[in-house]
Amino acid sequence: MFASLFARAEASVDNAIGDLGARVLIAIPFIVAVGFAAASLSMAVNRSYGPEIGNLIVAAAFLVLGLIIAIFVQLRKANSPQIEAAAGQPGEEAAPAQSIFDNEQLMGIVSTAAPILLPALFRTATKNWPLILAVAAGLYVFSFSENASDPNNPQMQPPQA
Repeated sequence: MFASLFARAEASVDNAIGDLGARVLIAIPFIVAVGFAAASLSMAVNRSYGPEIGNLIVAAAFLVLGLIIAIFVQLRKANSPQIEAAAGQPGEEAAPAQSIFDNEQLMGIVSTAAPILLPALFRTATKNWPLILAVAAGLYVFSFSENASDPNNPQMQPPQA
């Protein structure tokens, strides 16, 4: 009786995970490319205008880019129900577009994966606790600033009597 319901839920979770994975795989090269483009732009602008003004110009360029993307997303959201209503049957209301981050889908994914992942994470953490402590100690040591051990640092000089 509930087998078809569970099959539909599992298919929905599989589709959501597959769609998210595909989008992430597509986005990674673009994110790396934007990072390199930003570094190149920053170097060129800093060379031309100096570091202070150059960084302000790069920040303004990203602000404008973010605003353009935000406006595009809002226009797409506003036009989405109208396009779906025009494509549907006359007299039929269009359903709102579902996002990949729909709350029900996320809760389905979390509730399905948590009973499997959490015990495995705890088992791995308890088996490798020395490694976890070493990583934590390393992060603690690296969290100090580099100039703290510099003998020319005025903050590290003994007080003058």
